[in-house]
Amino acid sequence: MHLHLLVFIAGFTAILGKEISISAIPLVWFRMFMAAALMLLFIKVRGIKLSIDLRSLIRLSIAGIIIALHWITFFAAIDAANISIALAMFSTGAFFASIIEPIFYKRKIIGYEMVFGVLVITGVSSSLKAK
Repeated sequence: MHLHLLVFIAGFTAILGKEISISAIPLVWFRMFMAAALMLLFIKVRGIKLSIDLRSLIRLSIAGIIIALHWITFFAAIDAANISIALAMFSTGAFFASIIEPIFYKRKIIGYEMVFGVLVITGVSSSLKAK
């Protein structure tokens, strides 16, 4: 059920991104502002005390920039092509992660990750050809 919910959210995000009239960059800034405001509200309501050292803050900021770039390119892809093409490219993430992750973590490539990534790409591309 969790996987189905995530697939639904990804698809619905693409549909909303297509229907929203603003471009990708302002849309992502708006989404980040909303997320930050809701997280701040949650932290204040729960009374959570946060303490983040400078190194962690830098690492979190870099991760945030990468995630923002991901969403900007996702919404820009929807504007440039259409929802189905953008989601097809979105599905290649697992395949590329199975190649890139071993480089960063200095480990061997796991064969089944590559196989599943290729299966997803094959399934999505065959469904696009059927249309």
